[in-house]
Amino acid sequence: MTVVRRPEDFAGGDAPPDGGEGWRIGSQVYPTNPKGLLTRDDEEMVRIWLWTRVGDFGGARPLPDRGGIQDQAAVMLDAIRIMDDALYQLTKQEKAP
Repeated sequence: MTVVRRPEDFAGGDAPPDGGEGWRIGSQVYPTNPKGLLTRDDEEMVRIWLWTRVGDFGGARPLPDRGGIQDQAAVMLDAIRIMDDALYQLTKQEKAP
């Protein structure tokens, strides 16, 4: 989520831009650029997640598959919930003094 939310922070190559220990996301440090860990499937999931969001949180949202909430794949709804939570945590960190 961090790579998607702040792509400019990960625009360079594999080596940390400041020559430091790496990229810090939450409490984890990545010695090489974490954008390289994203697969096409990850990018597709982010695309679907973004499509289901309207104004970040709240309001009516389109669902990934036809039908109502009970017609959706549980794993997809779980993934969307996890991504919502990751965005919330990242937004909370960005707003912290």
